[in-house]
Amino acid sequence: MKKFIWFACAGLIGLSVCMRVLADDANSAAVQEPSKITAATDTDDNHPEIPEGTTCADCHEIKIDANTTATQSWLSGDYAGFSPGNGMMPHATIRAAIVEAMGGKKHHRTSILATCLNNVPLSTTAEYALDPESMCLYGVHEKGTLKLLHLKQNPRFSLNWHRPFEKWGDTLCIQFIGRAELISGESPEFERILRDIYPYEEGADARKIPRAKYVQMAKQMMVMSKLTVEEATITNMQFRKNGNRPWQRWERVKDNNKNQQKKKEN
Repeated sequence: MKKFIWFACAGLIGLSVCMRVLADDANSAAVQEPSKITAATDTDDNHPEIPEGTTCADCHEIKIDANTTATQSWLSGDYAGFSPGNGMMPHATIRAAIVEAMGGKKHHRTSILATCLNNVPLSTTAEYALDPESMCLYGVHEKGTLKLLHLKQNPRFSLNWHRPFEKWGDTLCIQFIGRAELISGESPEFERILRDIYPYEEGADARKIPRAKYVQMAKQMMVMSKLTVEEATITNMQFRKNGNRPWQRWERVKDNNKNQQKKKEN
């Protein structure tokens, strides 16, 4: 009888400990589960201690309130004489304006590429050419540079090109945002991009190197970055002449949706 009571007590104690552990785990998970926040959210006195170098985005899903950002007001809100929803150009027209500004195939623009790794940002000057068909940007870089390390570890990028400022009312600039991938010289795509899109001929001719040899040298010494643009925001004060807002945005998802709609109609 004593043995039975001992085993029963031991069992109850073990069950109690297990239930306590499970409860603690559940409570811990509830406490540690990060909430969704907006970009303007501030921490309060109950927030856990934040290790140095940690950002809100490391733990939380951050929602951007697009209705209250300044850029969104410029694009579609009540701003600079435009009523909400007015002055917005057709999506295809915006895309054409971006391509025209960047020059299209076999033209490149000296741009500022912004990357980030371990919460350390980096901005780099680099030449990029825009493929009008895929709306992807292509750059060619020496191996081993820091920006390539950034893009390999964190493919998110922002890239900006602007025409040199000369006077007020004549601004022209474009901001690109999206994801990057690196293309080695061993890939057939590397040579195809050089041949069809990137103006490698300028570099070869300036160095007085035969073009075929220059391509082979590039394949051995360089790495290509392919920037798939998810959205591009263009500022062009000349748009006002046609009654449009100076700020317009192209979005890949809108192009994809239109293409899918066309396929359904056909």
